[in-house]
Amino acid sequence: MTIKKSLLAAGILTALSGPAYAGSEIETLINMLHENGMVNDDQYGRLMAELKQNQAQAQQEKQQVDAKLAEATKPSDVEVTVKGGIGVKTRDGKFESKLGGRLQADAATYSGQPEMGDGSEFRRARISYAGTMYNVWDFKLEYDFASTGANGKGITDAYLAYTGFEPLDITVGNFKTPFSLDYLTSANNTLFMERALPNAFSSGRKMGIMASNATTHWSWATGIFGDSINNKGGQNDEGWGATARGTWAPINDGVHFVHLGLGLDYRDTGDSGDVGFDSEAESHVSGVSIIDTGDISSVADYYNIGAELAAGHGPYSVQGEYITTQVNRNNGKDADFDGWYLQAGYILTGETRQYKNGVMGGVKPSSIVGDGGVGAWELALRYSSLDLSDAGIDGGEADAMTYGVNWYPTPTLRFSANYVDVLDVDGGPNDNDELSVFQVRSQWAF
Repeated sequence: MTIKKSLLAAGILTALSGPAYAGSEIETLINMLHENGMVNDDQYGRLMAELKQNQAQAQQEKQQVDAKLAEATKPSDVEVTVKGGIGVKTRDGKFESKLGGRLQADAATYSGQPEMGDGSEFRRARISYAGTMYNVWDFKLEYDFASTGANGKGITDAYLAYTGFEPLDITVGNFKTPFSLDYLTSANNTLFMERALPNAFSSGRKMGIMASNATTHWSWATGIFGDSINNKGGQNDEGWGATARGTWAPINDGVHFVHLGLGLDYRDTGDSGDVGFDSEAESHVSGVSIIDTGDISSVADYYNIGAELAAGHGPYSVQGEYITTQVNRNNGKDADFDGWYLQAGYILTGETRQYKNGVMGGVKPSSIVGDGGVGAWELALRYSSLDLSDAGIDGGEADAMTYGVNWYPTPTLRFSANYVDVLDVDGGPNDNDELSVFQVRSQWAF
């Protein structure tokens, strides 16, 4: 009997020391042996203690394995996307950012007068970083590497916006002043390569503070602005301005929309007292203006008033504006200038031009080239007019007809061709000149 007891105890100890065992079954066996007198009380206590110790160790090891498995398989706290730019977003939605940009390469050929040189350029070459923090802080920083425009390369957008004050947003920094539908529409999404002649009255991007709000049917914005972040005032006061714009969209269902807008843009000239307006032939490559007031001296202030109209019906879209400018002078007669345009587009492949928050959007092709589709194709037509002559200021008057075609092979690519026919130039430095332009653009915006 002693030998049998020893063998049973040894078997139990061996089972306890193994890598795996049925704890409940061994516990039942130990109890039976104890009840039958095959193990004494001392042996029973030691066996049960070792069993409990092994059970605890096994449970601890299982918890460690489960923890490592959960850590290895849990989803990341951050989502990364590469569609339309490089985007990063936390799963709680509190932080989101995107690295984007645009590259526009243009080429143009000119005929007629004034004489302009054929050529090519990078119209825009921009990198941007934008995002949201804590769901209420929006930011954007954008730099243009293309040496074009009056100020050349430099910062375009650099602003911070707080969206927690329902129902308005507060924006501070360097950004577009809220005036003119044509100007506020991104250059990525304009119907033509260049904006219409009356864009000469746009104030551009300025340093300032702005309050705004937008819904499906209404939008408004008003702000106070200094000068552009890229301009240096030296010892002179740079002046200041105030801008306000309101829009109403009585119809806006994603496929059909009607847009009405009104804007006011006021500017005090500061110490310089000079202001000037000019316009190229809806083409930027040559950099030559067809009408130009030159510097108007002794200007106290000036203001622009603009009226906007736009509508969309499926693949059809129309858009027009009228802008008048009053220049008030300390010495000399006050001057009135004005301009207008009317344009229309038709998407042959049936897509709809987007509209949101009082601003025109772009075209997203329903079929993608490279994925069995043909992209989106769009035809465009525009008439524009600009008068910069009044009160002894002979800047000239010009009218232009522009024809365009756009191809969107993917949501980030666009190819455009425009033919601009300057019908006549009346007055100014290029009086009686006639000019035509053929230009093309390749665009990658992400």
